[in-house]
Amino acid sequence: MQKEDLTENLKSLTDQNFVISEDETKYLNSWTNLAMQILEAQHSLEFSKTFNEKYPFDKFEEFVLSHGMFKNSILSYAKCFSSSGSGKVSLDPKDVFKNEPKLKEIHLDLMDMRNEYIAHNGDSDFELAIVFQKKVEDEITLSQTITYKEPVSDYEKFFGLFEHCSNYIVQKVNKKADKMEERLDVKIKFS
Repeated sequence: MQKEDLTENLKSLTDQNFVISEDETKYLNSWTNLAMQILEAQHSLEFSKTFNEKYPFDKFEEFVLSHGMFKNSILSYAKCFSSSGSGKVSLDPKDVFKNEPKLKEIHLDLMDMRNEYIAHNGDSDFELAIVFQKKVEDEITLSQTITYKEPVSDYEKFFGLFEHCSNYIVQKVNKKADKMEERLDVKIKFS
């Protein structure tokens, strides 16, 4: 993406006399990024759920969209907990799920799904490739197939997890904004 493209995306704010933060408020950028990743995870899973309500799929493209949105949801979520670059923050599961053992378990399951299935070809029960054969006299006919399992029945648990993380991020941002208000001796509000 070119700098001009970014500038065009921000034009509506600059037209309203907003300027890019150069003081310590710019440190909220990383938290905005995390909030967006959780929002993307939630919306991607909602799209996947919508496609799955049509199951069985009429077209291969419907499967691709459903499964792709499911995978994107997990990747966007996991990115919030992955190591981050200079000046960026990531979520620490010890803090996010403190006193929330059920949510921590769901989190660990999602991270395992990301690591073993979505991002890598590890051992998982989410896909199964099978070759069938039929032997007739001196001829063998092979039929290759693959089947995928999408944990649609667990989607509601995932939505609950995403909501918890979103609330955690909002609380962190509000605490940071409160401290900035005090240090800068100004009132901070969000549009």
